Amino acid sequence: MLTISRENVYRDNLRSYKIIIDGNYCDEIKCGEIKNINLAPGNHTIYLKIDWCRSNKIDFTVLENETVEFECGNSMDKWRILLAIIYITFLKNKYLWIRKK
Repeated sequence: MLTISRENVYRDNLRSYKIIIDGNYCDEIKCGEIKNINLAPGNHTIYLKIDWCRSNKIDFTVLENETVEFECGNSMDKWRILLAIIYITFLKNKYLWIRKK
């Protein structure tokens, strides 16, 4: 089992992030939402996507009867909002973030 929680902030609050697991679209997560996804035990890779931007990729392992927890959000917090044009062009693969809890 995989659990992903998304922070509840104003950035991208009207848009969903696509959840990509092992290179395949799996589901979407909205602002402030928690998603539970059933996964087969084994090695997996996860990242999030919005338009042409995405998050970092994380490799993880799911064991039998284990729940792996992640949290995610938008990288442009506080002063980084001033770098929006850079995040949607040169840093497009860091526009979103995801990390293991």
